[in-house]
Amino acid sequence: MSELTLRVLSEAEVEKLHEATLELLEKTGIYVGHEEALKVLAKAGARVDEASGRVRFPRAMVEELLKAAVPTVTETGLNGKTLQVGGPNRYYMSLILDPFVVDYRDGLRRPVLEDVRRHTILGESLDRVNSMMRMQFPVSDIPEPDCYYKTMEVFLRHSTKHTAAYPTSEANCRDWMDVTAVIAEAAGLDVETTPLLSMAVAITSPLQVHGLNIEIMKMAISRCYPVIPTVCPMAGTTSPYSIAGTSLIANAESLIPVLIVQCFKPGHPVFYAVGPSVSDMRSGHDLYYRAEKMLLKLAGVRMGKYYGLPLAGEAGGTLTHRADVQNGAESMMYLLAAVTGQNVIGGLGSLYNANGMSAEQIVMQCGIADMAEFVSRGVDTSDYKLALDSIDRVGPGGNFLTDSLTLEQLRGDEFFNSPYVDLTGGYTPDAPG
Repeated sequence: MSELTLRVLSEAEVEKLHEATLELLEKTGIYVGHEEALKVLAKAGARVDEASGRVRFPRAMVEELLKAAVPTVTETGLNGKTLQVGGPNRYYMSLILDPFVVDYRDGLRRPVLEDVRRHTILGESLDRVNSMMRMQFPVSDIPEPDCYYKTMEVFLRHSTKHTAAYPTSEANCRDWMDVTAVIAEAAGLDVETTPLLSMAVAITSPLQVHGLNIEIMKMAISRCYPVIPTVCPMAGTTSPYSIAGTSLIANAESLIPVLIVQCFKPGHPVFYAVGPSVSDMRSGHDLYYRAEKMLLKLAGVRMGKYYGLPLAGEAGGTLTHRADVQNGAESMMYLLAAVTGQNVIGGLGSLYNANGMSAEQIVMQCGIADMAEFVSRGVDTSDYKLALDSIDRVGPGGNFLTDSLTLEQLRGDEFFNSPYVDLTGGYTPDAPG
């Protein structure tokens, strides 16, 4: 059975990008703003200038550390479902909170606490959603800093699925660690060995890791929590103004947490993840969901698979905040890129240039994900599905309504179906016209 193939980068181009990444890490290096990490990296063989924080990784060191990285990540939740994230397996993650919410009644507005409850219940109830991500944004109906604790409480009270945490401070990360310990104890689980959380760690483009994010890494590896890099270079401002150049810096930045974590704790799970974007050179704004995103995502998938790492990334969304043709086209384009190899496809519900979300967008993107998954599997041309015998049996002028192949496949998955998509074609009693 031949699968749908979407890819950029030939084998030679993958090798070229890898070689350029090794040169960049060895010659240019990165900035690390954390004393302990500098010492750990130096001990592991990196060339470290402690005064400037510049770290350069010899080629052989990079290759050895990549060998120590694991190809599969285990995740779970209070629902007891184990996700083996890697290889051909694919899982979806929905959003809970963003700076803006697109409300079907009120339009674009700031989020309120009820949005957190509604989005969590929605993600919990959808079969397509395997985990949820709660980012650290305020809600408008509860003052800061109380709103951060209240949104965490409401989210955790309504969720049993795996959680991806996106800490914005050491204290916030410690809150996640503490509350997870309480939840694990109440559920009779060993918090040290049960991966209820994944922990996101930001790399600041270009090529910087600040002390805060080293501390978040350390907290994650003190338990068994996988590390998710958030790598978001912006072409023209924080990365070169070319697709290939941005792919290069994104590749190097996605490997940075892998290398650092392996120096602290060999074999601890770290994802490969990139989320590049393009700067609008007319306005200075960052545009996260332009058409180039598909090429950047496809390049990221190729490189992550080349390194044999578990892949995470966004589902993709839309620049617009409307449920319109552009929304559907952009969402489908990025999800097709994601299903070529990402293991975790996050951010279902995203729109408004990744600054907003909506409950309706979560459901719509579940349907688009179903479409992308369906077409990505390709065509089964086995003798049975080729149906030469059926055609011969029916012959010219006949029909296949009662053919054995029709009856056998009628309730199977040969043809597309999804509870999230209107497949009626207008043939319903209440349809207009």
